[in-house]
Amino acid sequence: MRYIIVGGSAAAISAVESIRSLDHESRIDLFSDEETPLFSRVLLPYYVAEELSKPLLNFRTSDFFDEKMVMPHMGVKVTDVNPKDKTIKAADGKEYAFDKLLLATGGKAIVPPIPGVDKEGISTLKTMADAEKILNMKGKRAVVIGAGSIGVEACISLTRRGIKATLLEQLGQVMPTVFDAEAAAIVQQRIEDLGIEVITGEKALKFTGGKHVRSVVTDTRELPCDMVVLSVGVRPASELALQAGLTLGDMKGIRVDDCLMTSAQDIYAAGDVAET
Repeated sequence: MRYIIVGGSAAAISAVESIRSLDHESRIDLFSDEETPLFSRVLLPYYVAEELSKPLLNFRTSDFFDEKMVMPHMGVKVTDVNPKDKTIKAADGKEYAFDKLLLATGGKAIVPPIPGVDKEGISTLKTMADAEKILNMKGKRAVVIGAGSIGVEACISLTRRGIKATLLEQLGQVMPTVFDAEAAAIVQQRIEDLGIEVITGEKALKFTGGKHVRSVVTDTRELPCDMVVLSVGVRPASELALQAGLTLGDMKGIRVDDCLMTSAQDIYAAGDVAET
């Protein structure tokens, strides 16, 4: 049996462990466009805050792939899936055959089409490359756009580094998809107690500055800043499935059945990219 897993985060690693609990010998190839293996995305804010070093972000030991007899292809993007021939093509130009394929490509951070969003000093916080970028940003003032859990964590991380952070949310409260108004008010007070300015009910309209961002303009004010973190949500990274002709769901995730199989035989999806 030849297994191929596309993705390197929680769903992919859980799949490796499940396969090895039943099949101790078959080949497993794991592809991830992340160059850093086995890190936990939910710990990235602690890395940005300089509270955890990179090795402490790992949620499995460094010898995991050797122990599980997995051939890792880190930093190698899969560009093509052929369900009929049961092959994939990778960015390294090679073609690989599979008997079972798992797409665990996760989600992609949404970059809103705000004028000036391509300026230097603006980043999402989803990948290790994002975290490295934010960690190396210089300045005293930051605006974090989006008051979900990642946005709140990012604000706290920047504050712990001595950066004055402002949290901007276009809806009327922080963490709007998690809490009701009463609970959100309690959370907001805790955030403000840390010295973070919280602005709700205002939308970012544009970013000013030359090559580098200098401010965020909302519908009522201008917020000077040296850096911006975008945390407005994620969407399923289902481009491979779309290319392969797999069925997508209403939320543009990969449609799966009760056994997580997609519309193609022997191709499965799991994690943030899957839709039931």
